[in-house]
Amino acid sequence: MNTSPETPVAEPGSNIACLIIKTGRRDCYAHFYPALYQLTLVKSGIEEKIDLGYSGSRLLERLLQEPGEVVSRDELMNHAWADRVVGQGSLNQQIYTLRQVLGDEKSREIIQTLPRRGYLLNPSHLVYPPSIEDIGAVDEPIAASPPGQAFLQRHSRRRGSWLALLGSLGLVAAGLFVGLYLFSLPARLHSSELTLGQVSVLYVDQDEQRLQQLILDTHGLARRLAELSDKPAELILGNSGGFFELLCMQPGGGARSLMVHDSQLSQLADAQLTRCLP
Repeated sequence: MNTSPETPVAEPGSNIACLIIKTGRRDCYAHFYPALYQLTLVKSGIEEKIDLGYSGSRLLERLLQEPGEVVSRDELMNHAWADRVVGQGSLNQQIYTLRQVLGDEKSREIIQTLPRRGYLLNPSHLVYPPSIEDIGAVDEPIAASPPGQAFLQRHSRRRGSWLALLGSLGLVAAGLFVGLYLFSLPARLHSSELTLGQVSVLYVDQDEQRLQQLILDTHGLARRLAELSDKPAELILGNSGGFFELLCMQPGGGARSLMVHDSQLSQLADAQLTRCLP
């Protein structure tokens, strides 16, 4: 596996699917790109690209297909070396290498060994999406003219209902989230939806790489909102000019918004978040 520091996670405008894994190193996350057979470690804004190779990538991909489920050694070898006959030693070496890359070689908490059964990937370390089967949750870029029609064509009925509600807001939140994403939409838009308990969060950004970073940066915020919410809530999250923008849909057809600079995100009080929630 080869490494190269300061390599971009993906080319601008790329539609390459990505999974985000929390590594065993403090504040370090791995962005895994199955289609590219590579993984990018991100910590404090510094990126390091690691080429996993075909077998290493296929092995990690298979574990991610069923996080929390045991995958037998034979199944892993068949998936990673479909056209070759290899021994147990090759599998052991690849597992060890993946653990090294993920900072898991000592604790073995991310890729866990179940004697005589196989291996499993600890789902608590998978930040986004919940499994590789949900990787399509990051939508293809969609046309923005007209914005409402494009959303309704590409998104599910549930997301379509969100848009209808946003449209009903008109210019109430102009200058904040609605003004940014509905009336001044870029030519291309990416979105992703995540459900945590009773809270559904729709992430929106015009760039897929920034969308993945938005999900990563606000994962703690989303969990806090889920813990604070005592009823179903539909939220929209975006980032503009270094400010996170949260739009909380209200049962009566309105919305509340909250804007905070990215440097102040960790200092948000529970009371501020509660006031935004329905």
